[in-house]
Amino acid sequence: MTLHLRHLQLRAVSSGREYGADIEFADGLNIIRADNSSGKSTCMQAVIYALGLEGMLSPRRVVPLPHAMTDSIEIAGSDLPVEESWVTLEIENASGDRLQVRRAVKSASANQALIQASRYSADSTVSRRDYFVRRAGAAQREAGFHFELARFLGWRLPNVTRNDGSEGTLYLECLFPYFFVEQKHGWSGIQARIPTYFQIRDVSKRSAEYILGLDAYDVVLRRQRIEAAAGIMRTEWRQVVDRLRFSARSRGAVVTGLADQPPTAGVEVAELVVVMPRGETWVPLDEEISLLRSQIHEFRGRERTVGQAAPDLEQRLAEAEAQLTAVSAVLTESLKKLEETQARRNSLELRVVSLTEDLQRHRDAALLRRLGSTESLSHASVPRCPTCEQDLPDGFEITRNPMTEEQNIAFIEQEVRTYRAMQSDIERVLEAEEIQVARLREESGRLRRTIRTIKDSLVAPESLPSAEEAAEQLRIDERLESLVTFRDETMLTLEELRDRATRLAENRAALADLSEGESQRDQVKLAYLGHSFVDQLRAYGFSSLEPESLEISRETYRPIHEGFDLGFDLSASDMVRVIWSYLLAILETSRKFATNHPMLLMFDEPRQQETNRLSFQALLERAGRDGAEGAQIVFATSEEEHSLTAMLENTPHTLLSFPRGSKILRAL
Repeated sequence: MTLHLRHLQLRAVSSGREYGADIEFADGLNIIRADNSSGKSTCMQAVIYALGLEGMLSPRRVVPLPHAMTDSIEIAGSDLPVEESWVTLEIENASGDRLQVRRAVKSASANQALIQASRYSADSTVSRRDYFVRRAGAAQREAGFHFELARFLGWRLPNVTRNDGSEGTLYLECLFPYFFVEQKHGWSGIQARIPTYFQIRDVSKRSAEYILGLDAYDVVLRRQRIEAAAGIMRTEWRQVVDRLRFSARSRGAVVTGLADQPPTAGVEVAELVVVMPRGETWVPLDEEISLLRSQIHEFRGRERTVGQAAPDLEQRLAEAEAQLTAVSAVLTESLKKLEETQARRNSLELRVVSLTEDLQRHRDAALLRRLGSTESLSHASVPRCPTCEQDLPDGFEITRNPMTEEQNIAFIEQEVRTYRAMQSDIERVLEAEEIQVARLREESGRLRRTIRTIKDSLVAPESLPSAEEAAEQLRIDERLESLVTFRDETMLTLEELRDRATRLAENRAALADLSEGESQRDQVKLAYLGHSFVDQLRAYGFSSLEPESLEISRETYRPIHEGFDLGFDLSASDMVRVIWSYLLAILETSRKFATNHPMLLMFDEPRQQETNRLSFQALLERAGRDGAEGAQIVFATSEEEHSLTAMLENTPHTLLSFPRGSKILRAL
C-alpha cells in the first residue's frame, strides 16, 4: 500500500496568459528549497487540495491556497487578477498504476467539489471519470473521490464508533495528519491537526491503530460494536417498559415487578403483576376481568321492558346514588392524600437541591483548602446553621467534635443518595395514587351517567326496552374487551423483555470472550516503534528530558513521559524533534512490518523554532536512508542552498532549488 507523488502542476490564468509551476517528484527524499514567501507552502498545500483533504486542516469549506491561486498573482511587482486557476496532481500506487486528478481552484464552469480523474493502469489502459469531494458520501459512494482514492491505494476504510454510539467511516482526513505536517499549526504539537469534528470516538487512537495495522484495532471495533448494541437494547427495553406503563395507565391499572433496566446477569425477568383499583382496594387484573364477564352473563340472561325492570331500576337508582356518595367521599380523601404526596415530593425535591448545593460548597471548600487557601478556612469558621443558613447566636455550639470536611462530604453524599431513593419511592406512590384518583373520577362519572339513564328510563313508556340496561351492558362489554386486550399485550411484552434479556446475556458473553491485552504481533510492532522513536530523539539532540524516559503509550499510541502526554515541559524546538521522531518512527515501523501506511511523509518547513542545524542534518540523513529503502519523503524548506547542499553531501536525495528572490509561480 503505497502513495507516491509523481507530478504537481499549478495553473492560474490572468489577462489571457498562464502562470504556474510544474514539480516532478522522485522516489526517496525530495527537497523543495526556496526563499520564504516564494510559494513552497502553496505547493505543499496544493497536494492536499488536489486530493480533497483540506478537511484535515479545518472543517470550513475554504480553499487552503494563497491569493496567488484564488485572487491575484504578483508578477514583476504588479498584482494581476486571477481569472481561472486549477491544480493537477499525478500519484502512483504499489501496482504501478497512476491516477491524475485535476481540481478547480477558481472557475466559472467547474465547481470546487468536482475532481476530474484519469487512471493509467500498468497495462496501458486508460479510464476517465469525474468524482465529487467534500460532500456527504465522498468516502462511501462510487462517485465519491475518497472512495476511489482509498480503492486506488488498496485501503479498505473501516467503520468506527462515533460519540453518539453510531458507526461511521474512518475518513482519510483522520489518517493524513500522520503523513503531512503543514507549516502554520502542524508543528505546535503532536497530531495538532487531527480533525475531531467528525465526532469519531478516540479518533487519533483509531487512526494510529489502522495505520499500524494493529490487531487491537479489530478487537476495539468489535468491542465498540458489542457495547453499542448493548446500549441500543437497553434503550429498547426502556421503551417497551414505558409503552406498557402508558397502556396500563390509560386503563386505570398499575404494573408492578417491571424493572426500568434489564437484568445485569442471567436472563430471568420478574413476573409482571397488574392490579386495578376498586374503591379503596386493589384487585388483580384477572379478578376484574372475571367480575366483568359475570356481569355480562347476568345482563344477557335478562332482556326486559321498562315496566318489567321498574322495581329493579328503582332499587338500582338508590344503590347508584349511595355508591356515588361513597365514591365521592373516597375521591375526596384520595385527592387529599394525593395533594399530601405531591407536597412531600416537592419537599424532597427542594431538599435534594439544597443538599446538592451544600455538597458542592463543601467540595469547593475542600478544593480551596488543598490549594492552600486561608480564605476558605475563615468562611468555614463562621457560625451558620448548615440546614437553614442562618447565623447562630454567639456561644451556640452544635458539637464540640465537628466532622472534617471529608466526613461532611461523605455524609452529605449519603444523604443525597438516601433522599433520591426516597424520591424514587414517592414517585411510584404518586403514580399509583394518580391512577386511583383517575379511576375514582371515572367511576364517579359512570355512576352519574347511570343515575341519569335510570331516571330517564323510569319516565319512559313501560313497553319500551330498558335503555339503562342496554347502555350498562355496552359499557361493560367495552371495558372487558379493553382489559382482555391489555392482558394479552402484557403477556407479549413479557416475552419481548425475556427475548431482550437473552440477547443481552449473549452480548455480555461475547464481550467477555474478547481477548484482553496486546497480541504478540502488536507487542513486537509497538516495541519497534518505541525503539525507533527514542533512537531518533538521541540522534536529533533532544534535551528537555532523557530520551530513554519517553515511550509510546499502549493506550493512545502517542509519546508519553511517566504516563503523561508530552506538553509544556518541552521546549518548542524539542517538540519539533518529537514530531520528526514520532512520524518517521511510524513510517519505519510500517517499512518493517505489514501495515496500512502509504510510505509517504511530507514536512512543510521542518526546521521550525530555529532547530539546531546538526539536528536538521541528522533528520535529513535519517529521511534519506528511509527514502532509499522505499519511502517517499518530501521536505519544503527555506534553508540556504549552500548550507543545505553541505548537509546533504552524503545523503541520497532529489533537490529542487529555486533562485533567491524568485517565485515558484511564474509566467509560462
